[in-house]
Amino acid sequence: MTDAAASTTRRTALYDEHLALGARMVPFAGFEMPVQYAGILKEHEAVRKRAGIFDLSHMAQFELSGPGVGAWADALTINHVANMKPGQARYNIFTNERGGAHDDVLFYRLGPENWLLVVNAANATKMWDYLNASLTPGVKLANRQGRAALIAVQGPRAAQIVAPLLTDEVQRAAMRAMRYYTCAPAIFGDVETNEALLARTGYTGEDGFEIFLADGAEAPPLWRRLLEVGAAYGLEPAGLGARDMLRLEAGMPLYGFELGEDISPLAGGQRWAVKFDKPYFVGKEALMVQASQDEYDRFVALRLDGRVPPRTGYRVFAGGECVGEVRSASLGPSVGAYIATALVRKSASTAGTLLHVEVRGTLHEARVVPLPFYRRA
Repeated sequence: MTDAAASTTRRTALYDEHLALGARMVPFAGFEMPVQYAGILKEHEAVRKRAGIFDLSHMAQFELSGPGVGAWADALTINHVANMKPGQARYNIFTNERGGAHDDVLFYRLGPENWLLVVNAANATKMWDYLNASLTPGVKLANRQGRAALIAVQGPRAAQIVAPLLTDEVQRAAMRAMRYYTCAPAIFGDVETNEALLARTGYTGEDGFEIFLADGAEAPPLWRRLLEVGAAYGLEPAGLGARDMLRLEAGMPLYGFELGEDISPLAGGQRWAVKFDKPYFVGKEALMVQASQDEYDRFVALRLDGRVPPRTGYRVFAGGECVGEVRSASLGPSVGAYIATALVRKSASTAGTLLHVEVRGTLHEARVVPLPFYRRA
């Protein structure tokens, strides 16, 4: 990293913790973030079999408040917002007039008029400007990116690690009873945090929790205590490399790869989230046309059983004709093969179809398989 880049790159509240653990730091979405600690494969294994802990404090957190939030957000996104109940979390996408994606996000409804919106770090400035330009009466926004923190504990032993840090058995029982995509206030008493938000959400395909702290200064002691408690359960600190491998195996999209301003939720595989029953949302007309014609390119999952790894941008062929390109690719340790997503023509998208990926001028077999590549038991 150059001196100029270092001067403009931000650090999360956990930066010193990462250095103490020997993390390899890289610039990512305007922040210095850990890409790995002991190694990507080791961190991947920990999350799948035991648990991993991630610093996600680079993600943008926007506070939404006021009586008009639900209706306002419904008009800007493909999924329902206003009918969410307090304590619910929901995946959503802000779309443009062409039906492309400004960003995919998570809404957390905290109360009747209070919400938390989590936005991809790379889109933080774009989304903050867009939301403010779209503001209506009855809606207030507050940006807490950079001063807040977000810690994720993911894996089959996540609940056993998080529970002991809560203040009492009432909270611990409530945590264990939480359903996937729900959230609740929580107090981690032995590290003197103020009230945090605990959510049963994640980006790995495993069970797990995400802990939102409005004050980033409270993150380091909580991080250290989680690692201390988690040592008995095989908890490992995990970086961006393992997180990307895990999310790809779980079939979860990454903005800029499976979604973008020119890639619609229909093409991206999020048709399930497009609620055409809403009277209006930005991009609805374009998406309705796209859905009715049903001729758009779409994402598929590819499994390659050879030893040659695919890469983003590699061309995909069917019958000697180029039909698309690879967008995300990785070794899939849980699958036992190289895996990839590719944006291809409809004619090449049926599960079971044999395609070929061009790697340095040579075509290698790739089979279209159902998503996700990996699903926990």
